[in-house]
Order: sequence, then C-alpha cells, then structure tokens
Amino acid sequence: MKTTHALLMASLLLAAIAAPADAGSSAPLLVCTKGPAGQRFHVQVTMPAHVEAGAIYTVRIDGVGSGTVTHFGLNYIHDMTVDYALPAGAFVPGSAQLVAGTGTANVVEGASLSYGADVLEVVLPGKVKDGSSYTPPSLQFQLRATGAPGSPAVLSFRDFTLKANAIVVGDVDVSCASTPSPYPIGTTLIAMPARAALP
Repeated sequence: MKTTHALLMASLLLAAIAAPADAGSSAPLLVCTKGPAGQRFHVQVTMPAHVEAGAIYTVRIDGVGSGTVTHFGLNYIHDMTVDYALPAGAFVPGSAQLVAGTGTANVVEGASLSYGADVLEVVLPGKVKDGSSYTPPSLQFQLRATGAPGSPAVLSFRDFTLKANAIVVGDVDVSCASTPSPYPIGTTLIAMPARAALP
C-alpha cells in the first residue's frame, strides 16, 4: 500500500511540474525514478540567436505555472532542484541571479542559485500545499562566447529532483533526467568578430 501511495504521489508531483507549455518554450521528455512515462519539463528561454566570439551575452529562463497541485493524502511538495548544463567555460562568475518580482511567494522564499563544473543549479526549498499552485522565479545569467566562430553555444536542461510530502508515507523522492540528457533548450551561434571580418 505504501508503494502504491508513493507512486500516486510521484505522479501528482510530476504533473505539477510538467504544466502546459507556452508558445516557443522548450519541453524535454523526462525519465523518472517514479511516476508515469511521458512527463515533460517546460521552460521559456530567451537568448540571442548569435553573438561575436568573445562577447558576453545574457540568458534568461522563465518557468511555467504549475496549475493546481492536488491529490488525496498530499500535504505539500517541496525541495525542487533543477540543473542546467552551460557551455564549457562560458559562465561569467557572479552573474547568476533570480529576477526580482517573478515567481510565487510559496517557492521564491529561500530560492537560490549555485554554479559549479559548467552546471547552474536552481534550488526551490519552499512548500507548495495541496490545492495550491506555484510559478518558479525566473533566472538570468551571463555567458561569454568562448567557442570558435561558427560553433554553437548550447544551453541544456539536465535533470531535477523533488519531494512530495504525504500523509502516512512522509516524503517521496523523485529524480528525473531528460531524454536525451542533457537536452538542448537554447542555442547561440558564435560569429566571427566584426573587426576580424574586415579586409
């Protein structure tokens, strides 16, 4: 019975994260340790189509509203962690920030960003109670076009982990990876610097 309840809770949790996508958003297919197949993770990415080699550019990732999170026996969902893979060596130190005024209060409080080994991690420890909804805060950061002219700088979704707290069973852990992993969600083409293109 505990296993069945855990799977139901995992299904609910994934449904909450995999809300309908906005036009132009990316939606990686997920493979999860619990829950049904065919779940997707939706985000809206804004980044330039091309930049000159060596230039610094800004990337913004906007989350999508969850819709109502509800299931019999659910107390709340919490501790959502999302990892994004960045182009090698491109991250500009200190540039990552949560965008002020975005996201709902139930997940903005305590939210944080960290970077290491070309991975940007978003942590949302807040609790989303049964019968409520949430929207993740937007984040933005800067990258330097470190690749060779003509090469793509690819931003990818890698994975996420979450917990659902339920009556009787307590916390249910769910870990999901994209298919393929990492999954490209945005690309900037690196162009020849203008000065180098002059005869």
